[in-house]
Amino acid sequence: MNYVIRQMVESDVDKLTQTFAHWNKQREQYEGYWKENQAGQRVTLVAASGEQVIGYANIIWQPDYEPFQKGDIPELNDMNVISEFQKQGVGTSLIQEAERIAIKHGKETMGIGFGLTADYGAAQRLYPKLGYIPDGRGAHSTHWGDVLYLTKQLK
Repeated sequence: MNYVIRQMVESDVDKLTQTFAHWNKQREQYEGYWKENQAGQRVTLVAASGEQVIGYANIIWQPDYEPFQKGDIPELNDMNVISEFQKQGVGTSLIQEAERIAIKHGKETMGIGFGLTADYGAAQRLYPKLGYIPDGRGAHSTHWGDVLYLTKQLK
């Protein structure tokens, strides 16, 4: 399968909305991502196969999670790959590109969080395989449910 990982462009708002509509993702979410990209608050990476958007992930430079804020640790956030393209390396490629960008910005650590319910099972398996380990603070209650945060030392 051929795909590319690139930074979000404005036309991706429509493509992301269409691709992820069945996951209850709203256009306003992607419009917000675009605005925050323009403001330098986040970097949204898009995985595309031809004209089709098949996944995305965000780097948030000032995450909500206080230990990441205090440690100047960017957070990989809201990574999604459509079902038919999962288990084909797309998620790994998104994470690796996010790590490269963080390194270019002088970051030594990358953070990531995931929910502890079964619908986060793919993330629960993938992140440790890529070197992410729990930050040792246990699960945190959020309005999305319990979240476990992990970090990885970047090279």
